[in-house]
Amino acid sequence: MKKLYLSSIFLGLNLCAQVGVNTNQPTNMLHIRGNGGADPFRVEGLQQNQSNLETLVSTSTGVIKRQNFNTVSAIRVSGNLTMAINNIFYNTNATNTPVEEFDNLNEFNGNVFTASQAGLYWVAFTVTYPQRSSASDSGDGYLAYASITKSGSSQLYNNTKIYNPESGLSAANQYVRIKDVYKLNAGQTLSFQTLIYGSTNNLSGVTYKINIVRMD
Repeated sequence: MKKLYLSSIFLGLNLCAQVGVNTNQPTNMLHIRGNGGADPFRVEGLQQNQSNLETLVSTSTGVIKRQNFNTVSAIRVSGNLTMAINNIFYNTNATNTPVEEFDNLNEFNGNVFTASQAGLYWVAFTVTYPQRSSASDSGDGYLAYASITKSGSSQLYNNTKIYNPESGLSAANQYVRIKDVYKLNAGQTLSFQTLIYGSTNNLSGVTYKINIVRMD
């Protein structure tokens, strides 16, 4: 045994290059370099790509974990609301409970997304508003605003004019959309609001959709 050990040192034999569990002749090659140099971790001889794959990710402390589409931070929320008063911001859940199509890590509540971990987050917020007849809104339509507030202070806006329908045409919905990438620390929040200006009170039929996914 001592002779074999010494020969592996002086002759540079790679006696333990192939690693396997419960296999007589492992065919995959595992390379691990703990010195922090180039290619610290590499696996050869992997199987072909298949559906329902999982990925390996490393935590901030170097712990390797599995991740799939169910464990990625991702939400899709929709809902509707009635805006009874002109020129004030309404939280998206002001008049109705939102519908969560999915919320993988339970990060969304009411109108607030709270990041469970630090990262880059892609966000899309779409609010759809109804056109109204020329008898409403002084005959010239109204302004509609969408807003995303980061941790209660930094706000991002977008707006559009919701015109009255053209003469002889049916009313149609129009929308405002905000799309952006946010860098969030764990515990930071995004909240979602909307506002109308120059409208007759009691605007109903406003709908919204919120999509968020962690990118990194």
